[in-house]
Amino acid sequence: MRRYNLRINENDHTIDVEELARDTFTVHLEDGRLVDVVLTDHQDLAQAVIAPRLEIGQPRLAPATPMVRDLPTASASAAPPARRAAVGRASGGKSVLAPMPGVVLNVEVSVGATVQRGQTLLVLEAMKMKNELKAERDAVVASIPATAGDQVKHGDVLLEFES
Repeated sequence: MRRYNLRINENDHTIDVEELARDTFTVHLEDGRLVDVVLTDHQDLAQAVIAPRLEIGQPRLAPATPMVRDLPTASASAAPPARRAAVGRASGGKSVLAPMPGVVLNVEVSVGATVQRGQTLLVLEAMKMKNELKAERDAVVASIPATAGDQVKHGDVLLEFES
């Protein structure tokens, strides 16, 4: 269920929208009434196309959406346990980071495997879409902190390569 805060003619309203099927919803109004809604057509009016991608670059204070980048040693102290614990390694290896919050559906490679550029490393489900995260370069997998079923946040370390 999603909650929306709307302003209609200078009056604030809060509605909850419950998705029953791909095109069928129940809208919970503030006064307790329920409204059944069927989506018959839609158009995307935005010009921007949003697509996940891999990018290699230097770390920044506020990264836009890089998935593969060098990780600074200093960030390990602010990192949550588990997935970011390996960030503090002195080797400074490359890591595959979660480009968005989601659930790891499956991991396609194993530790020690040699991967080729473009090879699928793992599949991340986000916003009901499956996103294949692919290798940006030929490399050897050093560690895989993420496992199938893990809920990950943007920037979590999913996989690390040897230097």
